[in-house]
Amino acid sequence: MKLDSRKFSQEAHNALTGITEKLNKKYHKKASGIVQGLTAYISTWGLHRLSGDAKRFLGGRSEDTKYKGEVYKLFLESLKKFSGEEFDVENEASLVNIDLRKYTALSRLAIELSREWSFWSVAVLGEPEE
Repeated sequence: MKLDSRKFSQEAHNALTGITEKLNKKYHKKASGIVQGLTAYISTWGLHRLSGDAKRFLGGRSEDTKYKGEVYKLFLESLKKFSGEEFDVENEASLVNIDLRKYTALSRLAIELSREWSFWSVAVLGEPEE
């Protein structure tokens, strides 16, 4: 099977453009920093923890951290659409309990997709801000 590498770019660019529509503009640069850290996060902690953190940040009380949950959730939605794998973006248990081979393949795909997100984040969201 041949995969057109532009598909990663198309998916990443389209998803990040979607983020600009969902997030308040004041969080775009902060979100860019979060996006640039996705590859390291997934490599270190895994997709199931990314899902758990998305839920935690979205359920939090501080508006200044909800954007993190939104970015994580949108990344997982993008991954689900791109991969065709069935998992519940809002339920980390669906990733914890997935077959090991599928989880490993999904993680590898997520790392490649997160690299594309990172590449496009500055162009779409702006230079990262702490």
